[in-house]
Amino acid sequence: MESRPVIYIRTDGNASIATGHLMRCLSIARALVRRHALPVFLVSDEDSVSLLRGMMTQKERSQRGLPLIHMQTDYRDPKRELPALIRILTDHPGACFLADSYFIPPDYLEEVRKVCRVAFLDDLQAFDPPVDLVINYDLAVPTGCYTKVGRILTGGAYTPLREQFAAHSCHIWDHVRDFFLSTGGTDPYRVKEQLLGHLLASSRWQDCCFHVLAGPFDAGKDPLNDLAARDSRVILHENVTEMAELMAECDLAFCAGGTTLYELCAIGVPAVSFSMADNQLPGVRAFEKAGLIPWAGDVRGHEDFWENAVRMLELLAGDLPRRRDVSMRMRMAIDGRGADRIAEALTSL
Repeated sequence: MESRPVIYIRTDGNASIATGHLMRCLSIARALVRRHALPVFLVSDEDSVSLLRGMMTQKERSQRGLPLIHMQTDYRDPKRELPALIRILTDHPGACFLADSYFIPPDYLEEVRKVCRVAFLDDLQAFDPPVDLVINYDLAVPTGCYTKVGRILTGGAYTPLREQFAAHSCHIWDHVRDFFLSTGGTDPYRVKEQLLGHLLASSRWQDCCFHVLAGPFDAGKDPLNDLAARDSRVILHENVTEMAELMAECDLAFCAGGTTLYELCAIGVPAVSFSMADNQLPGVRAFEKAGLIPWAGDVRGHEDFWENAVRMLELLAGDLPRRRDVSMRMRMAIDGRGADRIAEALTSL
């Protein structure tokens, strides 16, 4: 194992925290492999193990693929795993450690830093991380929020997307014919079902095909399946491997805040965003402020949310010059090569 640079990646994913952390870390791991490094995953629970293995290719799941260590701990209390983690890291001098979790506190990072170089993937700015490298790919990172860090990588150039997103772009047609709809790994507020109810009933969208992404923790799959059975315009997609290709076929999108917004930018698909969790708010507001993806609001407790969302989608669908302009600016902001840049920085540690 020591013959190649070893990077331990500590992350999790489950029904509560969704799958975004796992996906972006897997993108970084693949970029590390391309640089002849050895990424080793460390996850807390069975859900994370199952989800991560499901995202991997058959080769990555094999004995010579991407190693995965099940820590058998609670993702909400990572400090309890520190003794076992320190033993693992001490056994491999020169290894690097990348943390991607909202539950890891500063003193956890300080303990790990005593035995190896530490990198931290941050998008909350909840504290000033005591690490050697911090990666924050938010479009607008407050200046001065990192004072204890050796090296800082910020901005859309460091968005860790899958390699496929650097190789695709969409074509902006005169009329919107294919619509992309995603809420991420979960849909606790049944957004997909409700939005489709509004759009399918309108003559404005009668010639449109709706590509609906069903997440692994989707609460409303049965109603969506029923809807797709009744209306041929609704097409459900599960376990999509070529996401960039699917997005590139679409003319307009509606999705929750998170990694999907960056993916849509890399492809250049005009979109409207919404939020359904507090940690999504900084991101959706930053995309709106940058003039890339307008924000329809938060689905939680806003009476005018649906009216606002439908209005914004109709305005964007009917404005061809605006869709062409925003598509170009989206691709300029996010080029899909962030994972390679992060991998280069990690191996340099």
